[in-house]
Amino acid sequence: MAKMSQVSEETFTQANSPASFDTTPEQKDQTIYEVGFHLIPSLGEDEVKIAVDGVHSMLKRYSAEIMGESFPQRMTLAYRIERSVSSKREKYSEAYFGWIKFKAIPTTVPEISHVLQSTPEVLRFIMVESFPEGVPMPRRAVFISDRLEGATIQKPMVAPEKSGEISEEDLDKSIEALVS
Repeated sequence: MAKMSQVSEETFTQANSPASFDTTPEQKDQTIYEVGFHLIPSLGEDEVKIAVDGVHSMLKRYSAEIMGESFPQRMTLAYRIERSVSSKREKYSEAYFGWIKFKAIPTTVPEISHVLQSTPEVLRFIMVESFPEGVPMPRRAVFISDRLEGATIQKPMVAPEKSGEISEEDLDKSIEALVS
């Protein structure tokens, strides 16, 4: 079946090679992006590999540096996706899902999106700005109170109302007071 693949850490690229400590202005302006995509399920295993290689070569054409990826794996979709191809409605309930993390110049992102959108094997994709691996994400604030330490919060006890008999006259008076 599909294997997970990662760009080897031993591979020297422009960004991590020892000779690249003096980076060009273009490299400093690069941003990290992640694209998640669904490929149509009618592709065979070999055709999936060809489609992924096509995405790789397209990214390299736009001078993107691939930082990591997950090879697409077949999965059942949460909902059916429909698209129109040559005046026919195609309906998909399964697809191959994969992702690629890459570094690119922000001005090339709309062009990359356009090429992915016009690729017939790509059913759907999403591209988001990402962060480098190992950089801690900001966490949500957690508030701790010492007064509740170890205690279970309980509903306050309310004394039950005393029920008693009420005369018709008292009942009429209270209804009149509420209505007027």
